[in-house]
Amino acid sequence: MTTHSRLGCSFTDEDRENVSKLMGKLKCEGLLSADNFMEGFKCLLDQMTELEAEVPLVKSHVASYGGWAIASELGDLIDLAHLMENGAYYPLFLLCLQQINKLKGEDWLFDKFEASKINLQDMLLEIDQNKEKLMSVLEDRKLSFLYPMLKVQQELQRAIVCDPNPTSIYKWIKDNVNAKLHTSAAFINVLTSCLLKYVTSESTLAPGVDPMQTPEKNVIEQEKDLVDKLKPVLQLMIHDYPQLQLVALYALHVLCYQNHFPKGMLLRMFVYFYDMEVVEEEIFLRWKEDVTDEYPGKGKALFQVNQWLTWLEEAEEEDEEEESDLE
Repeated sequence: MTTHSRLGCSFTDEDRENVSKLMGKLKCEGLLSADNFMEGFKCLLDQMTELEAEVPLVKSHVASYGGWAIASELGDLIDLAHLMENGAYYPLFLLCLQQINKLKGEDWLFDKFEASKINLQDMLLEIDQNKEKLMSVLEDRKLSFLYPMLKVQQELQRAIVCDPNPTSIYKWIKDNVNAKLHTSAAFINVLTSCLLKYVTSESTLAPGVDPMQTPEKNVIEQEKDLVDKLKPVLQLMIHDYPQLQLVALYALHVLCYQNHFPKGMLLRMFVYFYDMEVVEEEIFLRWKEDVTDEYPGKGKALFQVNQWLTWLEEAEEEDEEEESDLE
């Protein structure tokens, strides 16, 4: 496999197509397995530096083999990605995705990509591993359909800053986000994050405010007023969906984690969400008991709000006892 592919890198497009057909025939006859292909492909990558000096556009040629293999079910996308993590051979993995898209179409690639759980940020050069750069790269390569929520997040954030009015925000959502996504965890995560980023950027995380110190009283009041102003959007989207309320709490938790847990912020936001009836009390307790590695910083987040959650749990137990006595 390595010999054929290496030679194929310097062939014409027709020659490379014939090499792919040969590998396809070998696969059908049981003479070429996924393991064989991935082993050969890895050997090819190991010679990439030498090949780049000899063959123009060699990464595009190599991508044609990688893309063909995935499109032909001769290997898994995640296995291909492992060979190119942290920007190794960049932008080869993106070229492979473009090749797969050319061969199988957006819907097929999207389904494979979703199932793989690949984090495309990890495939960029380390210096470029951020959402803004990822969105720019995907748009340039016509692959933005792989991360529909990333584009929504950027545009929604701009819309909120432009007009932070609940009615305007909801209208933007109706006009720009597919209705099928309104009750998806991915969208609620984006919506909650965008709303809270706006709230905090205008108050407790505004320029000049030290996040490691307890904010001044007037700054906290501004934060609270902004949450109160924007809460109708969240209430409308998650009121009837307990699981989405849990997603909103995790979005809040992750926002605090990303900002190194600004002093008192997670607790204040929990209290706002509780007092303003954005999230039901039992969902806070579900968040407390939920065990997951999907969201970083859970231990520190629990430490921030554990005393309040204990109070909430005891208050709920007292209410249940009172209801029992009345019966």
